[in-house]
Amino acid sequence: MSQIAIIEAFAELKDPRRRAGQRHTLPLCLALFTMAVAAGNKGFLAIGDWISSYHEQLIDLLKPTKNRLPSYSTVRRALLHINYQQYSECLAIKIYCRGF
Repeated sequence: MSQIAIIEAFAELKDPRRRAGQRHTLPLCLALFTMAVAAGNKGFLAIGDWISSYHEQLIDLLKPTKNRLPSYSTVRRALLHINYQQYSECLAIKIYCRGF
């Protein structure tokens, strides 16, 4: 199964979350965050609303495990502990070197 480029962009980032209870991958959470911000959303609630509004389209596009997307609180928790320098580098490399 092929993943879309935005998920692949974050595949190498270390996930700071504990393994116990993880239902969604860090690359999926970061892809949703990146897409929501690129669509003009600011703040976690707006990002959550965007995910809810485009739920079916995002499932079709991203093909998440068990056809489930993370809630805004899951995306928020994932973002609280990531290394933003590494996040930025992954995104920049994908955009400038390989393209989406």
